[in-house]
Amino acid sequence: MKMYFRLLAVFAMLTALFTMIGPVQAEDLKAEVRLFPAKGKMETRFVSLEQKGNIQYLRLPKESIPAGLKTVEVEHPWNKAKAGEEGFYVFCNGMYGTFQDRPDGSYKNPHTVMPILGVKTPRGATLAIFTGMRYESEQYVSLKKGSYAVGVRFKLEEQVPYEDIKIEYNVLGKDATYSDMGRIYRKYQIDHKVVVPLKERVKGRPELAYAADSMEVRVRMGWKPVPSPVGEQNAENEPPMKPVITFDRFQQIVEEFKKQGVNKAEFCLVGWNIGGHDGRYPQIFPADPRLGGDEKLKEAVKKAQKEGFQIVCHTNYSDAYRASQIGGLWDENYLLRKKDGNLNTYITWGGGNMYETCPMCMYKRFFEKDFPKLKSFGFRGLHYIDVFSTVNPRTCWSKDHPLTKEGYAKWTKKIFAGAQKEIGGLGSEGGFDYCISNLDYALYISFHKPGSKYPALIERHVPLWHIVYNGIILNNPYTHCANYTIKDPVARLKLIEFGGRPMFYFYSIFLHKGKNWMGDADITCGTDEELVQSVKKIKEGYDEFEKMKYLQYEFMNDHSMIGENLFQTTFSDGTRIITNYNEAERSFEGKKIPAFGYIVLKP
Repeated sequence: MKMYFRLLAVFAMLTALFTMIGPVQAEDLKAEVRLFPAKGKMETRFVSLEQKGNIQYLRLPKESIPAGLKTVEVEHPWNKAKAGEEGFYVFCNGMYGTFQDRPDGSYKNPHTVMPILGVKTPRGATLAIFTGMRYESEQYVSLKKGSYAVGVRFKLEEQVPYEDIKIEYNVLGKDATYSDMGRIYRKYQIDHKVVVPLKERVKGRPELAYAADSMEVRVRMGWKPVPSPVGEQNAENEPPMKPVITFDRFQQIVEEFKKQGVNKAEFCLVGWNIGGHDGRYPQIFPADPRLGGDEKLKEAVKKAQKEGFQIVCHTNYSDAYRASQIGGLWDENYLLRKKDGNLNTYITWGGGNMYETCPMCMYKRFFEKDFPKLKSFGFRGLHYIDVFSTVNPRTCWSKDHPLTKEGYAKWTKKIFAGAQKEIGGLGSEGGFDYCISNLDYALYISFHKPGSKYPALIERHVPLWHIVYNGIILNNPYTHCANYTIKDPVARLKLIEFGGRPMFYFYSIFLHKGKNWMGDADITCGTDEELVQSVKKIKEGYDEFEKMKYLQYEFMNDHSMIGENLFQTTFSDGTRIITNYNEAERSFEGKKIPAFGYIVLKP
């Protein structure tokens, strides 16, 4: 009899599993693989998927991939749909679309923020995780003559693959949502010990615990003209640095915070270094004398800490400027090389023409020298290193220090891990998860301005990254959410809906020409009245965050549209946030939600 009940229990468990993941297909499933050579005709292969449990595995051994390919495209057999069919696709950057009937078009996402792609069609639903050659991948969707195709493209650019192309297709049931897909990848990352929940990570890490309970406040202190009128700078032609917030003035900011009752924040000093923000990297020392110099910086750090604030600074190891020759640090040997052997400069910024660097060289040449000096200033908290986590890893073709993208990722993680150890934690610009194991805070996850026009075949932006990483990595969801209390109400709602950590920025605007990616409204302190009013707006964010900061420790378990311009976000402790983007009041479960407002429903 006991055996009978055990069999019934096993049968019930299998039935539940079958219901969750859907039926395992009996036929031999084959993915369509297209090989595009630099010269010649495209070749199509059909590669069998090996199914184990609810995962279908695709593997293209590197030895089987011909030389000279520009790209390899892979499409799962379920990832094709006719216009008008039910289903959706969601890219790793959160861009989401459905198979609606509309004009032909295409969209590609070359930024592998996470190596995943979610698709649901009437034939089945999968979350693809790219486990081999992930750094060469981009996701795409195309619509031609009423037929959709969604897949992943590996950009080989004629290089020999350094590992097998591998994809794990996690099979989901017919009712699958993007929230289900996000939770699968979160579990994958935790199970593979890539990440650890924040509740565990703060143990023994007081700097991280402080940051989780506080806002991020960035203070841009000085900068040269951006973009620079002088591309290649030296001691004779370097444009003057504009000192805007001196170390003495920063101490007055700290005093105003305390005066207005903002009792907790993590300050990050930007442009404190010689030449100001992006002024002479990799030279950062001494602290710019026009701001007060090294001793005044130490005094400012002590002042902030005495008043109960955490304080760190901003540095950069991904870019270099010829202006660093003024301090004797310019050397082309630490720069990244393109395939043709040339240096890669792609923009002109404060220090002039910006050159990409090799992270292995930067670690060996500068890390061990810089961080003892940074520690001597007294900085403790989530030290900020710019750029790295908001770009894909890069290939370095130097003959002296070659790196694949995999190698680039490895050395970036070494820099991050070292900063965590030396200063107490690490923040960077974005949420690209190749370095997520050593990332504590992402300054912003998306550059898309909420409410602005979407690309072709995209209908909305969903918090896929946040479903994966909220409760693990502190983050601010959008560039537009910076200084959200002086922005339009959409900025505030998106910060709340996506569970973000507020970020305020004194002088977020510093370009004299070009797009202000954090918006055209700013927080300043040029006069005492400006300072008082700016801190007043920061205090609004402080008060709001104080009521909701406990959610930094919770996973975002579910997110969905529950009505027209009405969204529900559910956290792992049962808290629900209902956000209303309508111009009129709405009701939900007997409660009124104001226009462009929200309610918090606790369990």
